[in-house]
Amino acid sequence: MKVECVKLNLKDALLTAERFTGKQLSLPVLRYVLFIASEKMLKIRATNLDLGIEIEIPARVEKEGVIAIPADTLGNFLSNLPHEKNVTIEQVGEHLTISGASYSTLIKGFGYEDFPTLPFVTRGVELEMDSKTLLGAFRATQYAVATTDIKPEFASIYCYTDEQTLVMVATDSSRLAEKRIPLKKMPEQFSLLIPGKNVIEIVRALENIDGVVKIFATKNQISFHTEHMHITSRLIDGMFPDYKQIIPKQFLTEAIVLRQDIIDRLKLTTVFSGKLQQVRLKIYPNDKLFEVESRNDDIGETTHQIDATLKGDDVEFLLNQRFLMDVFTYITTDSVSLSASGNARPLMIKGVGEHSFTYLVMPMKG
Repeated sequence: MKVECVKLNLKDALLTAERFTGKQLSLPVLRYVLFIASEKMLKIRATNLDLGIEIEIPARVEKEGVIAIPADTLGNFLSNLPHEKNVTIEQVGEHLTISGASYSTLIKGFGYEDFPTLPFVTRGVELEMDSKTLLGAFRATQYAVATTDIKPEFASIYCYTDEQTLVMVATDSSRLAEKRIPLKKMPEQFSLLIPGKNVIEIVRALENIDGVVKIFATKNQISFHTEHMHITSRLIDGMFPDYKQIIPKQFLTEAIVLRQDIIDRLKLTTVFSGKLQQVRLKIYPNDKLFEVESRNDDIGETTHQIDATLKGDDVEFLLNQRFLMDVFTYITTDSVSLSASGNARPLMIKGVGEHSFTYLVMPMKG
């Protein structure tokens, strides 16, 4: 292999691919990335067996070849290599040399024969959507994924089709986020569970990509394809709970507040919310009162009243402060609505005028 390419393209591709490498001591090859030079392209592959990626960058290929090398070593070297627009990399046995006008470097490689095959899906259920739309839906739900794998379905984002709509849902049993995306054409009906930890890396890899993403899904895998990037993830074999039954059908109380007002007040409660991150939310339409309160027996307490449009019955909730901040950070509308059907029922939060996103948070006991 002998290839010349733009240093910045190679460095960026390596930084992305490195996040897909594995840390298993029993399979050291997973700590490496695979270089494949052919025609006018250098392909960079990485996998941890749960998630895999292939990135294509343009290159001048003098000699084709395949080699596995440590992504972190080469990436760190390129990041600290100044005043170089292009780099030439050449395979010498199982090692790689990088050379320029004033330097020469050798990085030890690994036998590529042991590198796993990446099974990219190009059949099954097929969807196509703008990359920003896809990332927006993932970001709208991924923070509500459970952080433990005790119940794998709760550690996943549930994706399914509802007529001509793609729906993404996540819940950790204390809160739930649902995002609906209208599709241009009726897709084949499907439902699947994508591991939440994989979604985090998929979002990072695609965040600077513009244009269309083609999605293919089978029973066990899902793949995302752009012009020069291909990502594949395993799916969870499980059953997502019937979440629709906990969404209230009618509400007895509603408050509409400016999003920034409630964010500013919640930030002030952080010091006093304690280890359980508790804040008390009071919605008293009869007294024209919307109040956020946080109290810590060891430190003190703080209370903030916020201007709001209120109607319905008086309610009061003890809530997780972070769960509120997560959703208010995501919602972009100027005003938000908080709706309740009673003190012990979930609190629904939506952006005013935003009908594609729904968030529920359960009250805490105490």
